[in-house]
Amino acid sequence: MNYKALLTSATVLLAIEGLFSRNSVQAAKKGVTITTYTDTSSNPKNTNILGNSKKHAKDIPVQILGINDLHGGLSRTGNAYIGNNKYVQAGSAIRLGSYLNQAQNYFKQHNKNGYTFRVESGDMVGASPSNSALLQDESTMHALKAMNINIGTLGNHEFDEGLGEFHRIVSGKKPTKIYNSAEMNYPHTPSGLQITIANVVKRSNNKIPFNWKPYIIKTVKTPNGKKTKIAFIGILTKTMPSLTTYKNYHPYKYLDEATTIAKYDRILRKKGIKAIIVMAHTGVASTVDAQGKATTTGASVDILKKLYKIDPHNSVDVYLAGHSHQYANAKVGHTNLVQAIYSGEAYDNVIGYIDPKTHDFVKNSVKSHVFPVLSVKDDPKVKDNAKVKAIVQDADKRVASIVNQKIGEAASATSFTGRDANNKYQENETGDLVVDAQLAQAKKENRENVDFAMTNGGGVRAGLKVKADKSITWGAAQDVQPFGNMLYVVSMTGQQIYDVLNQQYKNGRTYLLISRLKYDFTDNRDSSQSYKVAKVYDNSGKELDLNKKYNVVINDFLKDGGDDFPQFAQGKVLGTATAEDDTEVLVNYIKDQTKAGHPITVPKLDRKNYIPNK
Repeated sequence: MNYKALLTSATVLLAIEGLFSRNSVQAAKKGVTITTYTDTSSNPKNTNILGNSKKHAKDIPVQILGINDLHGGLSRTGNAYIGNNKYVQAGSAIRLGSYLNQAQNYFKQHNKNGYTFRVESGDMVGASPSNSALLQDESTMHALKAMNINIGTLGNHEFDEGLGEFHRIVSGKKPTKIYNSAEMNYPHTPSGLQITIANVVKRSNNKIPFNWKPYIIKTVKTPNGKKTKIAFIGILTKTMPSLTTYKNYHPYKYLDEATTIAKYDRILRKKGIKAIIVMAHTGVASTVDAQGKATTTGASVDILKKLYKIDPHNSVDVYLAGHSHQYANAKVGHTNLVQAIYSGEAYDNVIGYIDPKTHDFVKNSVKSHVFPVLSVKDDPKVKDNAKVKAIVQDADKRVASIVNQKIGEAASATSFTGRDANNKYQENETGDLVVDAQLAQAKKENRENVDFAMTNGGGVRAGLKVKADKSITWGAAQDVQPFGNMLYVVSMTGQQIYDVLNQQYKNGRTYLLISRLKYDFTDNRDSSQSYKVAKVYDNSGKELDLNKKYNVVINDFLKDGGDDFPQFAQGKVLGTATAEDDTEVLVNYIKDQTKAGHPITVPKLDRKNYIPNK
């Protein structure tokens, strides 16, 4: 979707507030002002985040520290892009814990009677590295507890193994299935995390599952005892049927986000609660173009615009987004909207002052920023969080015997690029290796004659790490393919293959990785689809016959039309492609190739070819 088409940039205001820039644009139809902020500082001390705290001596200072899309990233780091800045090797739960403490301490220095709430906006778990995945993400629950994150909502990955399994690890109950010995011996303790979810109900009875609540209310007060309340509403994207397997999403209904927020906003206001925070697993992004113009677009903006249409007088003060793994800092109407990238690379820091007389945040008192979680190299003064570090080290030790198993060798001692280093055509070395492995293993088992393989780019979570001695470990492969999806063979016509490849450019967010296929694509004059596929052919250069049927290896997620690829669901399922899940398929492929004397080589990224439309 071209979200920029939803905004009109007729009015652009530039301002400087310390190390903080701002652009405003007026929405064309609804009159809701959208203001984009561009964070330029890595430290709260160099911003306006406290506002004029002395001016609010009689008000109640409140700080919201938020994270999103941690994905069990206990040790994972990456490049964090915030505004125009790039922070190298940012992230990890170990560093995140320290930065949350630093941000709270700075707030408390100036607001000794203030309140800090640490919250998260979904995808705490799922698609996790080995030191979390092999422990059913219980090590991540322990780390969240150590970081004092105690209010959360659901993301799509909380459904990866069924919502019941997620509820189990939040509650700290024993496993109901037999997993590896490391997980079975791991301490199963309550996380203390309160889950709020307003728009997910059971299909069977229309009730919110597991006795979770649509909102959570907290009491705050002034030093002289004047009390008021603040509420947190949890929201999940209603696009769940495209984000997980049928068996995991189908037991529930996903209600419209804006309508649900409006419903509970009204209920809370009737209770006298006007300070309202929404934690929503819905995407958003703030970007700056070459001319310095900043814009904020995405589903979260659309939801807030709809909310203002339903109820222009809503009292949603802060909207903490997730899901799209991008930076955002903006204001839609009077609502501050933020998203802190993903995997602990950054955190939201929102500070405002509640008037105990009106029970609402003082007008214009709420300031929002997103800050990076810097590496030790970039910020040696901030030490690792000792509590979280101990949890991570313990997890590493418990899974070491599994993770460190050597499964094969690479041709060189260079790690393969992953999705954080896609080329301009949305290919990466690890992704192409994954689909090649899936096709090869399906052919090896000879369950069905197979022609091609495709997988969703989001299913390949990391680059393949290669050690200095060229060895590849089980843990490195698992980090690449953590889901354990089953693979199927689906019969598709050449026309259906064209259609599904074109769907990449219709949804604008997801992409496919392909094996034994190549295609040319070019510009498209249709604003709803940026590019169109001109020619699809096999590795020999033979163009696909639109009427011929081909056998394609895909995972069970795509089989059900996941990631906005409904065309896959139109194919005829012929059977399973392999006996193993996709994690073990990659492991076995690396083993087989190495044993045959063929160390793993970097694939050439030449499967998608752009041709200018003359």
